[in-house]
Amino acid sequence: MSEIRTLLRQSSYYFTGQIIIMAAGFISFPILTRIFSVSDYGILGLITTTVLIGIAIGKLGFPSSVVRFYAEFESKNQLASFYSTIFLGSVGLAATISILFGCATQLFGNNFIDKNIITLLPLASILIFSGCTLDILSSFFRAQQRPKLYSLIAIFRRYGSLGLGILFVFYFSKDVFSFVLGQMVSGVIIFLSIGYICFRKRGLTFESFSSEIFRNSIKFGFPLVWAELGHLFLHYSDRYLIQLYLGSASLGYYTAGYNLATYITEMIMYPLNYAISPLYMSILVNKGEGKTKEFFTKSFRYFLLIMFVIVFGFIAIGKDLISFLATKKYLEAYSILPYVVIGQSIYACTIILNNGLFIKKKMYIMTYVMLVTCVLSVGVNIILIPKFGIIGAGWTNLISNIFYTLVITYYAFREFSFRIDYAHIILYLVSSLVMFIALRNIHFEGQFVNLIGRIAIGGIIYFTFILVFDKEIRGKIQAFVKNLKNPSGDKNVT
Repeated sequence: MSEIRTLLRQSSYYFTGQIIIMAAGFISFPILTRIFSVSDYGILGLITTTVLIGIAIGKLGFPSSVVRFYAEFESKNQLASFYSTIFLGSVGLAATISILFGCATQLFGNNFIDKNIITLLPLASILIFSGCTLDILSSFFRAQQRPKLYSLIAIFRRYGSLGLGILFVFYFSKDVFSFVLGQMVSGVIIFLSIGYICFRKRGLTFESFSSEIFRNSIKFGFPLVWAELGHLFLHYSDRYLIQLYLGSASLGYYTAGYNLATYITEMIMYPLNYAISPLYMSILVNKGEGKTKEFFTKSFRYFLLIMFVIVFGFIAIGKDLISFLATKKYLEAYSILPYVVIGQSIYACTIILNNGLFIKKKMYIMTYVMLVTCVLSVGVNIILIPKFGIIGAGWTNLISNIFYTLVITYYAFREFSFRIDYAHIILYLVSSLVMFIALRNIHFEGQFVNLIGRIAIGGIIYFTFILVFDKEIRGKIQAFVKNLKNPSGDKNVT
């Protein structure tokens, strides 16, 4: 299918950007775990989580509205009004949310928030504002199917935040406050730069602001706010409970293991998530439901082809990776890593499985299912964390993600189902398990050589199985190699 090629091409741009962004995580991980104590690293993770929640609220679902409605306003030649309304409206709302957050934390925070955290919250409020507006502005590039520009901005945001944060740590003082201050300055600079470009190129004006567009955008996007908040709450609320029950040191171990797992799964999740929505909506409008279902079937199969090898390979080498990146003082973080990475990979499947709800405009179902899952997660965490520590939080993460994926898939398939290619999926799962067992019994001398050698061998084992047993993949690779040898497509005439 040409659409699959388009998806792969656009995903490759997002994937490349995500690899570069993920590299920043791997760069910062060993630096920050060495600069900060385990407790301070946990506090930094808590502030990051708080900012993410604030951004989710402040965006009010505008990025999803941009992706959903951009093509319609483009066809009507109303983009000027659409740009002005979204930009000006989102800036006003983000500023309001940030100010309210800052005031609330200063008025009430001293009563129930740790003193080491309360000093960071004013900086967090500014990070919320810049994060909201930048996410909304960037969503226009997704809607326009311009993955290169979208990825470039995301890279600047990530490395600017990391670079200034670390610079401030070494220039001012080696504490979390200096790092967050650097992140805040970076966010403001990037927001002002992109905002200026938008004003200059798009001619945004207050006169072009449309209250009708504004209301419709909120009406569409607001239910997704709860879904995004639920996503964040599902995956990050355990950090607040760990801080409450176990303290900052345990939170630091959990944050380290969770972050490392997140770097791996997001490398696959986000490129696909950003590329797939505009593409399948285009297929649906222009080619109908049949082609859209065929597209989902193939997309899900190829998604698991890559996800399985990464997840099981990561679990196999995870302990060596933590020791290499964060030193052995963080080895306790490995105890939760398998549960988190498997749970997140299962949750990642919903990127494709739940699209029927988006197509049928029944996003409220996602909200309801997410809220129920969050209640389940908090309840199980309250039971397990005091008794089993951070590993209890890891178990809860896995249980909650399985529950959410099963329930949301059930409702989504009632609206818009597609065929699941079980035969190939089982093949990929068995191949990854064979690779996992082999890697558990392979070791080399030297930390770096051991890590690189096991990664290389794991990849060889997995893809050898795929090439031997998956005829379609083998045929595609043969065709690709043949095309490289004869790119012009010339045929010899005998």
